[in-house]
Amino acid sequence: MNDEKQNMKETPQAAPENGKTGRKSRKSKKRMSPLVLIVILLLLLVIGYSGYRILDKLLDYKKGQNAYRDLREEVIREAEVPPSTLATAEWIVPESEPAPPPDESSAEDPSVPSTTRSRVPVGTDDMRGDITYDPDEFRTYRMQVLPFWNIDFDRLRAINPDIKGWLYGMDGIVNYPVVQGPDNEYYSHRLLDRTERFCGTLFLDYRNNFLEDDITYIFGHKMKDGSMFGHFGRYDTYNYYRTHPAFRLFTPDATYDLQVITVVYTTDKENLRLNFQTQEEFDRAINDYRRRGQYWTEVDVEFGDTLVSMWTCAYYTEGGRMFILCKAVRVS
Repeated sequence: MNDEKQNMKETPQAAPENGKTGRKSRKSKKRMSPLVLIVILLLLLVIGYSGYRILDKLLDYKKGQNAYRDLREEVIREAEVPPSTLATAEWIVPESEPAPPPDESSAEDPSVPSTTRSRVPVGTDDMRGDITYDPDEFRTYRMQVLPFWNIDFDRLRAINPDIKGWLYGMDGIVNYPVVQGPDNEYYSHRLLDRTERFCGTLFLDYRNNFLEDDITYIFGHKMKDGSMFGHFGRYDTYNYYRTHPAFRLFTPDATYDLQVITVVYTTDKENLRLNFQTQEEFDRAINDYRRRGQYWTEVDVEFGDTLVSMWTCAYYTEGGRMFILCKAVRVS
């Protein structure tokens, strides 16, 4: 009897059919619902479309910059530096310290048209949008050297008779033609040859008499790749201004240095004055810029001077803008 029990223990039990354990599996196959499939498909389409838009934008940026690069090679030639002009004078780094920021608690002059203060608190210290900078990096900058060029304006006019000048600055970061269109939208997204590209072309206010009005306005995009006026935020830092105190503007008839006076943050509601009828009007406007400026340089400004105001976007508030106010000084 004991032997039988022992044999029964040692005899393996017959394996269940089909290798199953005999227990019912608690797992059952779940089919993915059609709704989930549709959602996944839509997400893939959105991701694919977004990637396409980003790639298309990058290609558009590249095409625009390639067009300007080719144009520079075609129309810019080195010129002999004229003697005894500001063009050959060595720039001296200003020794003065920047003026303190405007006092937000001070009352505004009621005689000055309503304007927006330079900095509107929006919970951020970065007023320069999507390109940020380390203030210490500018301590190592060398004084920029402004070139003296012959610009082939005949060739530029053949491409587009709307050409007015050529602007250089920021060690060549700004190096573009300047046009004037029928309004302030036409060249916003068109190149010099009128090809549609997002970066557009630097353009004058359509109302301006170029360098004849008291203030000439030049507009350009704040491009995310840093092109056009994309790096204007550097002038928010006084240390950068100290080594880059001027731009150079070439025209068919003369060459000018645009000496930086101040940098102002504002909005698209700013009143753009082209001319001042009296000394008093001019002084009020200059005092307003001085009050709102990030700093005030040692450039002398007098009634009758030709000023140039270069504008771009600033993303510190809705409709935010910034402009660099300069004095135009003829150098040849």
